[in-house]
Amino acid sequence: MKPFKENTILLLVANPVDVLTYLAQQISGLPPTQVIGSGTFLDSARLRGYIAEGVGIASSSIDAFVLGEHGESQFVAWSRATIAGVPLSKVIPEGQIDRVKIAQDTKDKAAHIIEVKGATNYGIGAVTASICKSILFNHRNVRPVSHYIDELKCCISLPVVLGREGIVQNIPLTLDEEEQKALQKSAEIIRGFIVDAEKA
Repeated sequence: MKPFKENTILLLVANPVDVLTYLAQQISGLPPTQVIGSGTFLDSARLRGYIAEGVGIASSSIDAFVLGEHGESQFVAWSRATIAGVPLSKVIPEGQIDRVKIAQDTKDKAAHIIEVKGATNYGIGAVTASICKSILFNHRNVRPVSHYIDELKCCISLPVVLGREGIVQNIPLTLDEEEQKALQKSAEIIRGFIVDAEKA
């Protein structure tokens, strides 16, 4: 694909998305802000749907993210989940939703769809279109996408602002201790996959 124009944005929509995004960034020579993977955007949309079912509130009014690897080590940042800006824990009674089940169902959703339909075309298609619109029309939407994080030495999903330049801004998230450990563990797993891929 080289040579690239200096304002090229590369969007990776293939698995293992975090590893491929990292390799594409390294090989392309483009700035990290211009190489993006679809990451956990679709997982996060599914998560909001499950929460919405449990609390009886429209998913569009819920902010909640699946972070980390798009895969087995992904995790839900429950401490940052909000409804109308209010922490989820303050809006709904303890135990109204089963957080463990919701997180697992979110992770397993693609496998269930493939089992029934044979493919997961529509969800990822909608996510890809949304990312492209954010970039092409400079919408400045916040999306959890895979991108290079220098401190973690890999591409991993955390929320960013997407615009015409690609990643316009990182959104700093204050995760709780357990979630921070989950992020570090997820990054460690991705780095292991990258090492394996580079040896191949």
